[in-house]
Amino acid sequence: MIESDIKSSLSAITAMPVFPLLLPKDAQEGITFQRISDPRYSAGMVTTHLIVARFQIGIHVLNDYEKALLLDKAIRDAWEPIVHGYIGNYPVQTVQRGGFQQGREELTKNTVRWSVMRDFIITYPEDVS
Repeated sequence: MIESDIKSSLSAITAMPVFPLLLPKDAQEGITFQRISDPRYSAGMVTTHLIVARFQIGIHVLNDYEKALLLDKAIRDAWEPIVHGYIGNYPVQTVQRGGFQQGREELTKNTVRWSVMRDFIITYPEDVS
């Protein structure tokens, strides 16, 4: 599964804890990821074993909006140049950036959690062992 390689890649790039789906209740900061869609690549009547998946990566940082944006840039800089390369040890054809959202949540003790969510379209072979 590509998810374990995405998790380790995000951890290495950001030096932050990485979680699937959502931050745990006891975590204030971290990186989250989830697969949003994963259709097979097709060109007309030809189908392949390539998946064109959309993954949403969430960056959640306390009191530092600029850091959240810099982490987003670090992930883009690491992943966007990939052409017939790897995320972690998983073979990947291409990575493209997609949608972008931002959020701000006021917590207790004058703390603000900034969130930056970025979609990445990752094309990869489905059956890798």
